[in-house]
Amino acid sequence: MHRILMRMRVARERRAPFGCRMPAGTPGETGLSGLRHSNVMSRRQGSWVQRILTAGMVAGGSLGLAQIAWAQADPQPQKPDPSVTSDAAVSGTLPPQWQRMSVEEKLRYDARHFVDPENILYAGIGAGIDQLRERPSEWGEGWGSFAQRYGSHLGQYAIQRAIMFPVQALDHEDTRYFRSKRGSFGGRLGDAFLHTVWRHDDSGGMMPAYSEFFGDYGAAALSRLWWPDRFHNGKAIFVAGSDTILIDAGINVLHEFAPDIKRWLHLKH
Repeated sequence: MHRILMRMRVARERRAPFGCRMPAGTPGETGLSGLRHSNVMSRRQGSWVQRILTAGMVAGGSLGLAQIAWAQADPQPQKPDPSVTSDAAVSGTLPPQWQRMSVEEKLRYDARHFVDPENILYAGIGAGIDQLRERPSEWGEGWGSFAQRYGSHLGQYAIQRAIMFPVQALDHEDTRYFRSKRGSFGGRLGDAFLHTVWRHDDSGGMMPAYSEFFGDYGAAALSRLWWPDRFHNGKAIFVAGSDTILIDAGINVLHEFAPDIKRWLHLKH
């Protein structure tokens, strides 16, 4: 009998996890503790799954933007317009095919680009990045929180465009992006970044991009109104507006080099 009891004891110890003792307490307490632990683990796993899916959406949106830029890019060299003088053709990054736009043409141009698919993707990418950073944390996690952040970015973009058009109409600013005429990679990259804050005017010269500054920081200030109270300050407005300027600079770089990437891919095939 003693040997049988010893064998049963050894069998129980082998079934228990190595280095651990069987949990103490009543069966009800043990079951409740295990259920709580299971719920916590499920929430953590769900949070990581959402983050992984959000990161995938951001990556997919970035690839979508590249495809849109490549589709819009013209891989063929553009012929000069003989009606434009050579002096205008070499000022800044102004291309030979540049032509002045009237206020009505600017309005039609802005209205057409306001609903571009790439702008919807920009908002989705921004919302995805905020979701990964849990910013603001008061909005929580999950798909409902992502929808709230997505709507916030769309609202900020709409305010930005509403501010930019009257400014560019008043200061005779041309917000179109023209590819650089420089041959080096560094020069073209510099022109792409410079065009974010230094643009053409209606006479073909160059001027500060007032509409960019007013639009980006004005939209940042107004959009902070629906953010939590701790973002209702100058620092948060400056950070949000500066982030938008950096994003616009990245978009210019994408438009600058997209035709070359498209041409390179065609040559590879």
